[in-house]
This record gives sequence, C-alpha cells and structure tokens, in this order.
Amino acid sequence: MVKWKEQMRIEAPIERVWELFQDEQIQRIMPKVESHDLIEGENNAIGAKHAQVYTEGKQQQRYIVETLSYVDEPDRKYRETAFEMGHMFKVRYAFNLEKESAQSTHFVYEGQNKGMSVTGKMMLLAGSKKAARNTVLNFMNRVKEQAEREN
Repeated sequence: MVKWKEQMRIEAPIERVWELFQDEQIQRIMPKVESHDLIEGENNAIGAKHAQVYTEGKQQQRYIVETLSYVDEPDRKYRETAFEMGHMFKVRYAFNLEKESAQSTHFVYEGQNKGMSVTGKMMLLAGSKKAARNTVLNFMNRVKEQAEREN
C-alpha cells in the first residue's frame, strides 16, 4: 500500500481554491481526466458517482469515482473520494482546505493506493516512492498555480 499526506499554503481565498475541486472544474486540476460524468446522485454531494475516463500516455482507464465525504463550510472544505482501477488498485484520496486568512488557504492532500490483486500489490511494491511523492506534489502545485492565477 502507498500512503501520502502533504500540505501547503495557497495564497488565495478558500472559496477560489474550493471551486477547483467542484465537479464542473475538475479538468483544470486533473488535465488527464478526459471526462467526468455524473451517473448517480447529485454533483458535489456525498454518494455522487461519476464515470471517469483518464488517459496516461496511450493507455486509457475508465472507472467509477464515488464521493464518500463532502463538507462545505465557510472556514473548512473537505472532499473524500474513492475508486477501483482495473481490478488491481483501490484508490482513496481526500482534499482538506482550511481558511487561514481572507487571502490564504491551508491545503492538505492525503490518500492511499492499495493493491487489490497480487499483481497490483507487486506493482505498488516495485514502484518508486520518490516518483509517487512527485506525482502528489505536482498535483498540489497545479492546484496552487490555478488558484493563485486568479489573483
């Protein structure tokens, strides 16, 4: 299993950062997601299920992403989702935003990638921890860049 928990400060109001995590904006921070279509429940709500298509190089993955938790309060925003990828991995991740000031937001991104099959477990063991951390940090920096660009 691969776990991560990283945090950073974003110099932008919490509402501006949170907007990037809304279903309608997801491709701004996840450009490899080609489609994100609601198939059950309501957008931006617990229990929502989206059919998602993700392309990495020439490989395309299709899976169902479920929103497990969703909090939208003035000083705290939280979204947790999970999906299974190719019957090999179970992925869970969460975004937590806390208002530091009118123009500053504390961003925490955490999650885990768990092998579901022997092959999936072996792939995670063989994977580079440094590469996995870089993927997380690259994502967080993309969020920061998009949020601060609006300033």
